Amino acid sequence: MLLLEKISQRNSNEQYSLKRLQNDMLDEKLKELDDDTCEINFKMVSSILQIFMTPKIGPHGFNKFIFLLDFRINYPYSPPKIQAESDIPHPNIDGKTQKFYLQLLEIQNWRPIYGLTDIIKAMKQTLIYVDFTYIPNEATCLLMAQNILLQKNYTLEEIDLDLIHFEISDNFKINFELRANEFPNEEQKYSRISQEPATINLLKIQRHNYNDGIIFNKLKG
Repeated sequence: MLLLEKISQRNSNEQYSLKRLQNDMLDEKLKELDDDTCEINFKMVSSILQIFMTPKIGPHGFNKFIFLLDFRINYPYSPPKIQAESDIPHPNIDGKTQKFYLQLLEIQNWRPIYGLTDIIKAMKQTLIYVDFTYIPNEATCLLMAQNILLQKNYTLEEIDLDLIHFEISDNFKINFELRANEFPNEEQKYSRISQEPATINLLKIQRHNYNDGIIFNKLKG
């Protein structure tokens, strides 16, 4: 009996969440997001919202991204789950897990007043311009982000260096060619795995040019 009550409650919550989503999909402001900077379309597939986004500007212009958003669990009080279905590389998409790292959808940032329009707007901004403050702590993503930053020719004056507060992960240090004597020993390395940040803010990393490439200084000992 208890199991049936739980199933009924879950179905009721899911129906409420999807009803809210249906209301969001009627927002006239959604149409304004489909413009000359990004083509946006979406449709429902078995209670999952499928979003097609094709940026027309930026480093990933004219690539067709496909995302799956699941609103069934406690929306709008909890953010939807988002997954990239396309295999197009992007610094804010972890190629291994296909998770789209979108700050708006993190628990600490989400508010029930947000809706589908806010979500798609944030997705659009991140796809076009790349969120360098929220790069997955994964080698490929970090390298892609570094290359885009170098192409943009950011200067140190344009980068905020005052609020640096985290330890750089081993993946980050390996891929940005820090010197060998700055690496921890094996025991330290494995004891810190669970403490490594899930994301990296590249705009808070001081950059120095050396003859052998770009070197990122260790921030904390």
